[in-house]
Amino acid sequence: MKKKLVTGALIAAFGAVAITGGTLAYFTDTDAKTNTFTVGNVAIDLIENFGDNDPTTPEKLLPATGSAQAGTLQNGITKEVSVKNTGSEDAYVRVHIAIPSMLDNGNPEFDAGKNALHFNYTNDSIGAGKWDWSTTAGAPYQGNWNYYETTIDEIGYNVYVVTYGTALKQGEETQEKAMHQVYLDKNTSNEAINSYVETLGENWQIKVLAEGVQAAGFDDAYTALNTAFGVPGEYTVDWSGATAQ
Repeated sequence: MKKKLVTGALIAAFGAVAITGGTLAYFTDTDAKTNTFTVGNVAIDLIENFGDNDPTTPEKLLPATGSAQAGTLQNGITKEVSVKNTGSEDAYVRVHIAIPSMLDNGNPEFDAGKNALHFNYTNDSIGAGKWDWSTTAGAPYQGNWNYYETTIDEIGYNVYVVTYGTALKQGEETQEKAMHQVYLDKNTSNEAINSYVETLGENWQIKVLAEGVQAAGFDDAYTALNTAFGVPGEYTVDWSGATAQ
């Protein structure tokens, strides 16, 4: 009998809910959130220390004496190139260095001894996390040259591409210089110079262009830059912004 009474009580309770349900207020709640985003950006500055840094006066080339390898070179012209990240995001960078083809031996031999105009860099500027002249990340950092040929303002150029292995944070500049100096080969004759002038004019130009891309989402500089811009030599580089320096 006790069990039956409990059951009856439950039935009566349910019946009461059914009768008065139309007057109940529902228990409700709402919640909303606003996600705020800010857009990051990548911006770089190409920094050069070239000769006397007077863009109105071309630097004078004279045949070099001494040895660049031995550190005794004379008549070299300073051309130090670095890149600074001025944007908000970490960035990978690389530099294209274009030399008039008739002054540079280029591919396939890469025999610098046959160059009329040389450029060089310091040994401590290359290595893991530093500048890399090859087509892929990791040693060797030179020899397998990242190189292509192009035409700029109807002049043929040999272009060498050097990639910086470390992502630059906001405000950081590459600690090492991509280039160090340029100089005229000691065996360059007046006859050869006259032939170069016929094509290039009195003022010869080395053109330098830097590229930067966000580091976020990429494992290394080569993957990032090749994805963003393309593989050097397989896309058209806009050299129109390369002003005289």
